[in-house]
Amino acid sequence: MEKGYWRMGTRAEPQADISARSGTKSDGRTARESKDTRPESKPETRSEARPTGSFLPNASGETRPDPRLSAPRAVDLRRGRAPEVEIIACPTYDFLLSIHVSLATPDNTYADFDVGRAWIESARARCAARDPSALTTLGHYLGDGRPGSLHATLISLVWQCPAPRDPAAFLAWLPTLPAAQFAEALLDQEGLASDWVALLQSALAERSEQRNEQQNKHGRAKTDGALIPTPALDRLLENYALDVRPTVRAALDDLQGARAELIRALHIWLEAVFAAEAPRIEPMLAREAAALEQRRREMAQEPFIELAMRGVQVSRPAGLRRIIFAPSYFCRPAVYYHFWRGTLTFCAPIEFSTRDAESSFADPRAPGEDILRFFEALGDSTRLRILRLLADREMYLTELAERLGLTKATTKHHMVRLRAAGFVTLYDRDRLTYYALRPDIARRAAQMLDTYLGRPHQKTGMKQPAHDDSASDLSSTV
Repeated sequence: MEKGYWRMGTRAEPQADISARSGTKSDGRTARESKDTRPESKPETRSEARPTGSFLPNASGETRPDPRLSAPRAVDLRRGRAPEVEIIACPTYDFLLSIHVSLATPDNTYADFDVGRAWIESARARCAARDPSALTTLGHYLGDGRPGSLHATLISLVWQCPAPRDPAAFLAWLPTLPAAQFAEALLDQEGLASDWVALLQSALAERSEQRNEQQNKHGRAKTDGALIPTPALDRLLENYALDVRPTVRAALDDLQGARAELIRALHIWLEAVFAAEAPRIEPMLAREAAALEQRRREMAQEPFIELAMRGVQVSRPAGLRRIIFAPSYFCRPAVYYHFWRGTLTFCAPIEFSTRDAESSFADPRAPGEDILRFFEALGDSTRLRILRLLADREMYLTELAERLGLTKATTKHHMVRLRAAGFVTLYDRDRLTYYALRPDIARRAAQMLDTYLGRPHQKTGMKQPAHDDSASDLSSTV
């Protein structure tokens, strides 16, 4: 999940054509423009007289635009009504995201999160003190950057959990989830083929048939993982990187054992780390959800969705039925998202309630968080170089890293900050994560500074954009 559900949009900076799956995006390919080499066709000569220009007379003799010269409007007949939008203040999302943040590679990614290195290292130490193997297990299934680790997308399961949906209830419900659904959430990765779920179901059916045969032949089913390969399993494994295939096969050989192992480690994290944090965090999540609800009442649905997605442009699939916005304390400034079974779960950091509180009782002369974040992002030579590169054209992450002479991890860190401050937007195309400069950022900077200084904003002769981006101070990673 940035995190598109990059490890979810981390795919914290952020999915977005949305195949948002967990796992690092593969961005090693260069986008190429296709050229139409067909000869230009000559216009057909017609004998009847027609008015010249792009206008036609109507019955009263007045002219109107010629509809034949207008761009056609594309209509996707697969799409029905607009997706439902739900805002959920649920600590279970932050329970899971606190783990993802703490599993980030210390040398590269801790700086991406405002919660800070000190808290992350303290949380890891508390978990290790309770059970030294718990962090290893969590990293093995949720993704810690080590070879062979999975990127289980448990955040997509939270909304299905019956009320009250708190972490304890979620962990009590998780063992009751049908095995096929749990396997799908456990093994989902970015870049899998469109038929991977069907292959997974076939592989599970073949594994079950093998165990039944063993049961009939030996009086018991083998539990040593020595099941023979099957056609569906072989095809399924081809979707995964070579280092991940043994992990996938081991999980399918003993799915219930993998589930029990993961749930046990999640319990350790809840008891050792998150239980102490929940009382402090839950009121923040409730206030942020209320602030989002207020904005949803004041805005049309599409502008609200754009605002709430904080600079991540998600191309919605035909199967999208629901969008869930879940506020998070721990992921800031990143965003995590994942599309699963018709529902896009979008976890974004607490922002709007903080902004509302500042405007309510803070010193009116103190700079707000928006303007601080905006100008702080400019106080770095690397980020200014990035903006100069993006002024020429949009670029994908690997391309930016190569042009800057930096690692992808360091480049992503800068892109997280620039997106959070509202300088760039992020989207996916052809399975690459692209960044584009937001329009008219110079005007936004002048407007923000004039507003803070109490001066009327001086309009320039520049053409104004079709919509005002200044109201969309989007923050979060992907």
